[in-house]
Amino acid sequence: MAGNTLGAGHQQALAQRHRTLVVISGPPDWARDQGARLWPQLPAPALWVGDEHCPLAQAERCEAANTQQRLGSELGGLVWDSFAGLHPSGFGAITGALMGGGIMLWLVPPLSQWGSYPDPDYDRLREHAPPYRFLSRFARLLATAPGVLWHTPEAPLALGELTPGGAPGGTAPIPISWPSATVTPDQRQALAAIMRVGLGHRHRPLVLRADRGRGKSSALGLAARALIKEGLRVGVTAPRPGALDSFWQWLAEDRSRCHYRPPDRLLMQRPELDLLLVDEAAAIPVPLLQAMLAHYPRVVFATTVHGYEGTGRGFDLRFRETLDRVTPQWQQLNLTTPVRWGDHDPLEALVHRLLLLNATMPELGPPPAALPGAASALGQLQFECCDRDRLLGDEASLEQIVGLLVSAHYQTSPDDLRQLLDDPDTGLWVAWQGSIAVGVLWLLQEGGLSEELAQAVWRGERRPRGHLLAQSLAAQGGDPAAARARYGRITRIAVHPGWRRQGLGQALVDQARSALQAEGVDMLGVSFGASEGLLGFWRHCGLQLLRLGLRRDPASGSYTAMLAQPLTATGEQLVASQSRRFATHWPLLLLTRLTALEPSLVWALTESLPPGPRPDAQDLSELQAFAHGQRDTALTLLPLQRCHGCLAEWASGISWSPSDQALWVGVVCQGASWDQLRQQRQIEGRKEGEKRLRGMAAEVLQQL
Repeated sequence: MAGNTLGAGHQQALAQRHRTLVVISGPPDWARDQGARLWPQLPAPALWVGDEHCPLAQAERCEAANTQQRLGSELGGLVWDSFAGLHPSGFGAITGALMGGGIMLWLVPPLSQWGSYPDPDYDRLREHAPPYRFLSRFARLLATAPGVLWHTPEAPLALGELTPGGAPGGTAPIPISWPSATVTPDQRQALAAIMRVGLGHRHRPLVLRADRGRGKSSALGLAARALIKEGLRVGVTAPRPGALDSFWQWLAEDRSRCHYRPPDRLLMQRPELDLLLVDEAAAIPVPLLQAMLAHYPRVVFATTVHGYEGTGRGFDLRFRETLDRVTPQWQQLNLTTPVRWGDHDPLEALVHRLLLLNATMPELGPPPAALPGAASALGQLQFECCDRDRLLGDEASLEQIVGLLVSAHYQTSPDDLRQLLDDPDTGLWVAWQGSIAVGVLWLLQEGGLSEELAQAVWRGERRPRGHLLAQSLAAQGGDPAAARARYGRITRIAVHPGWRRQGLGQALVDQARSALQAEGVDMLGVSFGASEGLLGFWRHCGLQLLRLGLRRDPASGSYTAMLAQPLTATGEQLVASQSRRFATHWPLLLLTRLTALEPSLVWALTESLPPGPRPDAQDLSELQAFAHGQRDTALTLLPLQRCHGCLAEWASGISWSPSDQALWVGVVCQGASWDQLRQQRQIEGRKEGEKRLRGMAAEVLQQL
């Protein structure tokens, strides 16, 4: 615990443009009272993060769950009231808004009691009861953190002056400002790169990546001002107007000449622009980013890479695939020099350590692929159902596990670290190569609801927290018995790149399955953004398709697929009934709600379902007539759809191009008109399209 004079500690931090962290540790009422006493001395603007127990009526207050909406804003003073709940993702987001020279007051229980304190933020999750491993870890790391000023009832700080010219409890808060002309070498490089996009070749987008406080928004503003003076029509978008506060500071009188629209309105109105700037792109759904890239030939995407901040991984893992495919000459630039605060800021280092924001995959030695066969490669590994109490005291192993999870999943967030450590229904299997984690499977046990609650879920009257598979299969699947069954749902599975395609993922699934069978769990299940590759993996593991969501997930841009494998007789009955029922709905869903589902995925999903009724003699006769040009397409749709329903019986015997597959799915499954297909450039016209479809029908007939 460092420092015993608040004024002196802050003056030292101010000289280095560091943020000052004051931990006020004690009973709730005392800690809040101390925060209120210091509030008038905090540099402006200041924010109190907490609930209605904030003792200051005049303070600007924000609930912890809403702090991520302040990405892009800047603060001089910050109070975080942990007695109102420690929201991990919100904590990571708002601390990045505090400027160099700013002061953070962190109100916490006595460290020895924090792990057992009933944190209200756990109420938004499933059942949790103290003690909390996550909070115990926070207390342990905070106790030894360098550069922290401590204020407790037993060892109070001398509350000296905080800011130049300030006096204890007296003068008005003094805003912090640093020379606005200061531009880092990183920013100058970014400015030049943005200018090249605006004035150079089309379809060569730029991606600016930066951690919090690196000045990417300012770089966008500088470039916008310069390009507007060159006569270019510049537009900017961001998930929230407040995310652009730093951007607008650089435009001044040119602000009216820069066109701002929220992402959805931008794509609805599609104004004519020479350059589109997208700030905080990681917080915008991937489908919207894809639409911007498709419409505007010159785009700059700026994104915060704050560790594993939620959909930021969606940008890295999903949107990069689009950039590689659509605009292979895209460029990336990383901003690393902090602008909002000075180098080696102790608060940034502490937050990164607490939330494992710098967690990366461990490095491996010689790749196992050199070994003769997957079986011998897997023989090197040790599989463990991880004891989380042991993991709590092994920071190196915890960081490796989180690093693997972050590398593989676009929606991993700091909240997941807390759930990983504290959810009582979590199971964690790890594959170790010596002391190195090379594979992780994270599972949640769900279901087992009472008869009364299961019926209420089925009627749509109740939605208990968690229980994703149980609730979906009961409500959307139409069977209240599904909510009473017990599930082991795999929420994450991650394999080190050096061990991929060695059978390790399936081996982890086998480990989890065996444990669940021993406990009498009814089903092993999974819910994920549907893709051909993932669907193939889970089917290979023995799971069957039960449902597909009817809307794209905002973060991934994918439809959610649910698969399960029965482990008991109850599970067998439920999997069979759910898959049959969904297969019955499937043709109608494709014609109505899933008309935009990718043809290759329609194909893969249909193969995953129980076959529908085979074409009868009348169907086969009509198909023969169609194949020989003697029958119209519209009059043959029923026999063609029946052929598609039993696709698994004949698909292996044919080899169609992606274009032919798309034509078949568009006409037979999704009701596309010949004109729509022509506009999508799948066919030249109706005559050519019908000729190809007749040929495909003839091939199918040969297989039936």
